[in-house]
Parts: sequence; C-alpha cells; structure tokens
Amino acid sequence: MTVTSLPSGSPVPRRPLTRRLLATLAAAALAIGLAAPAAAVAETPAPSPSASATPPTLAAAPAANGILRPGETFAVLTTLTNPGTSSIPSASATLSIGSTPLADDAALTRWLSGDASGVTLQQIAIGTLDATAPSAQTSVSFTVPGTDPALAGRAPGVYPVLAQTAGGASLKAPTVVVIPADGALTPLAVVVPITAAPRTKGLLTASELADLTAVDGPLSAQLDAVDGSAATLAVDPAIPAAIRALGSSAPPTAVAWLQRLLALPNDRFALQFGDADLSAQIRAGLTTPLAPTSLQTYLSAANFTTPAPAALSTPSPSPTAAPGQPSFPALATLLDIGPADQNVFWPATDSVDGSVVAALGATGTPDAPARVLVASSNLSARPSTASSAVDGVSTPVYDAEVSSALTAAAGENDTARRGASLAAASGHLAFARTGTSDRPVLAVLDRGTDRSRVSLRAVLGAVASAPGYIPSTLAAVANTPATAVTLGDPSADASRAADVTDLTSDEDEIDRFATILAQPELLTGRERAEVLQVLNVAWTGDAARTAVADHRAATQKTLDSVGILSSDFRLVSSSAPLRPWVRNDLPWPISVVLRAQTNDVRLRVQANTSVEAQASANTRLEVPVQARVANGEVVVAMQLFSPTGEPIGARQSVQVEVRAEWESIGLIAIIVLVVVFLGVGVLRTIARRRRTRAATASSAAIADSPTPDPHDDQENPA
Repeated sequence: MTVTSLPSGSPVPRRPLTRRLLATLAAAALAIGLAAPAAAVAETPAPSPSASATPPTLAAAPAANGILRPGETFAVLTTLTNPGTSSIPSASATLSIGSTPLADDAALTRWLSGDASGVTLQQIAIGTLDATAPSAQTSVSFTVPGTDPALAGRAPGVYPVLAQTAGGASLKAPTVVVIPADGALTPLAVVVPITAAPRTKGLLTASELADLTAVDGPLSAQLDAVDGSAATLAVDPAIPAAIRALGSSAPPTAVAWLQRLLALPNDRFALQFGDADLSAQIRAGLTTPLAPTSLQTYLSAANFTTPAPAALSTPSPSPTAAPGQPSFPALATLLDIGPADQNVFWPATDSVDGSVVAALGATGTPDAPARVLVASSNLSARPSTASSAVDGVSTPVYDAEVSSALTAAAGENDTARRGASLAAASGHLAFARTGTSDRPVLAVLDRGTDRSRVSLRAVLGAVASAPGYIPSTLAAVANTPATAVTLGDPSADASRAADVTDLTSDEDEIDRFATILAQPELLTGRERAEVLQVLNVAWTGDAARTAVADHRAATQKTLDSVGILSSDFRLVSSSAPLRPWVRNDLPWPISVVLRAQTNDVRLRVQANTSVEAQASANTRLEVPVQARVANGEVVVAMQLFSPTGEPIGARQSVQVEVRAEWESIGLIAIIVLVVVFLGVGVLRTIARRRRTRAATASSAAIADSPTPDPHDDQENPA
C-alpha cells in the first residue's frame, strides 16, 4: 500500500458524503454477513502465539539510502515480516521524523538501538498495513512531498525517523534520514574481502570451486560487485592456490574467475592464507604470523604433464621439465593474487593490542612498511582521521560504525532491512565527514560469504554515491600524514590463543613424524595449510571449538597411522626370525627403522632393522633372533623410528616362549629313529637273503636227485 501525506499540521480531510455513505453501507453488509459465524469464532478463539515463537519485525528503508536533498520527496518503505504460524491482522502505521538532528555518532547509535530518550518526533504520514499471513510480508510505502512543512527548510544533519504500527502488534522501526551539507569532498576508501566460507581442509576441492565460481556462486558475486568500483580488495590467497593446484583439471569457471580477478585494476593486498587470525597467533607467542610452507601434497602429476590454462601458468620463467615429466608451480606462483601491496595486515575486528601491532610492524621493510588495519572501536579515543599510527607503526583506522552498517547491508537479502542498514551507514558517514580532503575516512566490509550480488552492488553503490565523499583507496589513505593513536583493551576471544598453542604443538609432532617420508613437505605442508584454515577469523564460538577439536583428532589419527602389528610366538630352535608387520595407512611409502630389545640374556635379537614400507599397506619384515641353551619366557620390546631417530607410533612388546633344547632332543630322537629304522632294515635284509639262499639250495637239491624210470616197474612186477 502507498500512502501520500498532506502537509504537516493540516486537518485530517473529511471524505465526500457519497463515499461516506457507501462505506457505511458496505460496513453494514459486512456486519450482517459475519453476524452468524461471529459467535462460533468467539467460542473457539485462535490460539495465541507461544512465548517461544519468533516475534514479527518491522523494518523501515528510506529511499536513496537515506539521503534527502532539499525539495526531494521523502519516501520510506516499511515492511512487516511475520515468521510465526498465525496471521497478523491489519493495522494502522505512522511515520514520524525528529524535530532536530541527532547530536553525534553516539546519539545515532542509541537511536538505532531503540533508545528514544531526548528525541522529539513529529508525525508526517499515516497508512495501513494489510493482514500478514504466516511466513509472509506486508509493506506500506510512505511518501512525503519535499514541500511539506515538516521537511522544507530543514538544516543539514542526521534526523531520526520512526515507523511504527498501532493495534495488537505494536512494532517500531527506527531509522534516519540525512540532509547533506555542502563543503569540500572527503576521501572515502572501502576494503572488500574476497574470501570463501571457513573450512578445515587445506584447499578448496574442484567441486567446491565449481559451485563457488558458477554464475550464481558467491565468489562470482564478489567480483561482480567490485568490478568497476574503487574498492581495495583483500584476497585470501588460498583461493587462487586451490585453482592453480588443480592444473589442467581445474573447472573452467574457476579458471575464468581467476583470470578475471587478475585482470581487475583494483588495489589489493593478500590476507593470511585461509584468512587466519593474526592476533591469536601473536598472543600465542609467535613472533611472526604462520604462512604456508608447501602445497605439494595437493598437486597431482597427471594435472601438470600437459599445458595448463593461461591463468594457471607461472608468471615468471621456471625450469623446463623433461618431456613427459610434470612441471609443478612454485609456492609463490600458487599464492599469487596479482600486483598487490605488501605487508598489509587485517586482524579480526577489535582484536588488536600493542603486542600485535609491534609484532606485525616488525615484519615490514623500508620499501614496504607494515600496515595494520584497526577498527575505531579498538582505540581508546576516536581518531579524527583514518591515517593513524601506533608507536610508529602505520595503523589505518576504519570507522567501526560505518563498517558495521555496511557489513549488515551486504549480508541482507531483504530489501527493507538492507535499506535500513544503508540509511544507518549514511548517517554514520555524515558524522565521520570532516569536510577536509586531508582527513580521509576508511570503511570495510567485514568478513562474510552469505552475500548476494544485489546486496554487494547496493552497498558499493551507496559508498560511491555518499554525499560529500570522493572514492579513494587504502594505499592513498595510509599515505596521508598519520596521527598518533592509543589502543584500548581488545575484546578478542582469549581461547583462540590457546587454540594456536595447541595446534602448533601438534604441528611440531607432525614435523617430527614426517621425517619417515622421502618428501616430508607432503605431510607438513598439508598440516600447516589446515591449521591456517582452522584459524580463520570467521570461526567463532562453538563452531571454532568444534573445528579445532576435529582437526586435532585428525592430526592424532595421522600420528597413529604408522605402527607395528605383532603377536606372541614360541621359539623352538636356537635361531629363527621374528616376523612382525609394519602398518602404514599413509598414502605415501615410508622409511622406518625397527629397534628391538629384550629383557633377558637368554634371547639375542637384532637391534636395528630397516624397513621400506609401501603406501596404504602392511609390510612384513624379519628380525633375526638367537636363543641360548635355556628355556623360559622373554619379552621383546619393539619401537619404530624415523631415519633421523624420531620415535614413530606406539611401543610394542612381544612375549617369546623360548624352548631352545627342543632342537637337540628332536635331533637325537631323529637320529635314534634313523638308527632303529636302519637296523631294522638291515636285519630284514639279512633275513630275506637267508630265506632266499635256503630256498635256492632246496631247489638245487631237488634238481640233482635221480628221477625213477617207470619201465623198471613194468619189467619187475610185484
């Protein structure tokens, strides 16, 4: 619904007689039609929203980002949002404006937070908000002509504006309107982060990059917004590194995104890898911030044996690889974000103290002095210029209130709420303006990834068109004469420093453990990249604690990925090998030394046995042992060591049952059995031969005896 007000102070106009009569008849008909069901409704009233239900909200968005020039129509879009499960009946709405401008930034902050003390309002428009269904919105647009006495002749300033509803759901939406003042233009610089959502893995994957750099992806939205603006870019180098690390397999949309980033003319500087928390690192005792050591573990030879797209090629000459061999980019090439200012640091908002500034300032050089971005809320007193210094270290100060309002608008997809935040930003910018060109203003869009293309463009458009300002850059702001400022007490999470201590302690263990690899950087580089990602400033509260706990658990799993597999056994001879397994769950082959030691002189074992264990496999080895003439149980302790002497995995103990005399007893038994078998064989052979001889002799005797002639019997009958 659109409502146009009449001049303030005019009597409320009476409707013509015909319209009043029609309205009366319509009301009577409606009353008659609803008379019967009214009783039923009265008997079963609608349930009231529960106390735990999300309450409705009212937002007021002045047109033109809250800027009202003399003579222009003042328009305010007011939206009622109903997140509940019950409808909200229609209600009247009013728009009022303050009689006098707000005094300063603090008064503006109080007003926007709902504190109306000391503010006198004058109603300038009325309207009606229609009934609002559950999970829906209803809007009313107030318009007040510039000739309205309530607006005409107002002096420049920031005026409070209030939209509110009457009836059952009495809601208020404070906002402001700025009547700009003439004067010299003030330089205004804005820093925009180019980052992805926080993560625990070292680099984005190909599928993640494809989603982020798609036409409707968050990274594409960020470049669309800054393209054509004067914004200074704060780029997370982990994003270009992830794209380049994929080589020829990088998604085409990611390659195009990187080409576009490198082609933008905007000033820029690199954030810490993974946008790691700088202040937490310094408070943990580190003298310099952590940085990537190697990303070799993310490079696949198959992706670098063929020419990579132009955006992924090395910007400077590199050694030519042999034909058919991969040509891997250097670490600096992977992290390159294009021409950038060096030694620029952006710690988390309100986390900076003297130790942080001193440590980061020491990293600067005469040609590239360090610059540490600090929020105005982090200072003991508000500076009059963005160009400041703490103990001689350049500390460009960004306006905390302006930055907060711009950040809120950038993350808001609702038109009314985004407009309200932009109006608040215009109000804070009006108070930040000094009217002199040598006192610039700096603002930032704080970290965040849930930002639409429309919201980002609206925010940067509001910055570019802010009255009384001229677009500038961070470098130009930092190069103006600096004003000495003093830091106040930071509000940083103290537990983050403890997290850094724990993570770096785990990293030291990984460094020692990685000496089992021919290329330790495959493991140490991955660990450092993941530590930096876990320290991302966007990880806060319970989410930060969970990310740290998950990473530490993964680190411990890596340290436990190499070990000994063995079992007790019986030694039944004077010498035989122990045959344990070396377990290697890592995706790379390893070199370890197995050291064995006994607790008894009855068993002698080889002290050191070198092992080349295969990747993701169990490798068996033989450890020679020798038993002396004795029996009993002997414990053999075994421990793996890296070639540099670092202990690897858990110590294992094997119980060996020694039965060394069994060998002699068995040998004697075998000899006796052999002798017996030989004796029996000889006796059987002799007996067999005797039987053979006897049979032969008997056969010969029979053969030699005369055979009787049968004729003799016939010639001499009995």
